[in-house]
Amino acid sequence: MNKHWLYYISPCILASVICIIGIVTGLAGMQSSGGWSFIYVIILGPALAILLVADFLVKMLTKGRLLYIWIIEVIIVVIMVLWLKHRML
Repeated sequence: MNKHWLYYISPCILASVICIIGIVTGLAGMQSSGGWSFIYVIILGPALAILLVADFLVKMLTKGRLLYIWIIEVIIVVIMVLWLKHRML
C-alpha cells in the first residue's frame, strides 16, 4: 500500500529538519562563538527527540489518516515553538 507523500513530510518531520539544521549550525560555529553556540544543541536536542517521538505516536495512533496527522502535528509544532520561544526569553 503506497502512502501519500504528505504522510512522510509531516509537520513534525519538517520541524525536526529545522532542529537538525540548528544543531549542525550550533556545532559548526562553536569555535567562532567561543562555545556559546552549544546552547543551540542543548535546547534543540530535546526538542528534536520530542518531535520525533510525537511524530511516531501520532502516526501510530491515527492509523495513517493524513488529515488527523496534520492537524494534530501542527498543534504539537505550535506548542513546541511557543515553548522554545518562552525558554529563549
